[in-house]
Amino acid sequence: MDSQMQDRIERMAHQTWEAIGGDILTCMAEQDLPEVMTRDQVIESVCDASYMKTHGNDIEAYDFWNNLPTYDAKMEAVKGAFPYESYGW
Repeated sequence: MDSQMQDRIERMAHQTWEAIGGDILTCMAEQDLPEVMTRDQVIESVCDASYMKTHGNDIEAYDFWNNLPTYDAKMEAVKGAFPYESYGW
């Protein structure tokens, strides 16, 4: 994957977290769960249920990402968008 497509995929993933992260953390608080998620949990959430297609604002990058050959390749492609070990309020 070229660096430009990698950047677009990471930007799409980050935009998706910006769109859904607050709702996820709010739901966790409402269930008396800790309002902190690990990097892996954030990546799983962002990659779930076509959220990146809906919130990522880059259909071409989404299609490229969605056609990566393995689950691990997809997770690895978005990892750079989330440099911290945990995310929360």
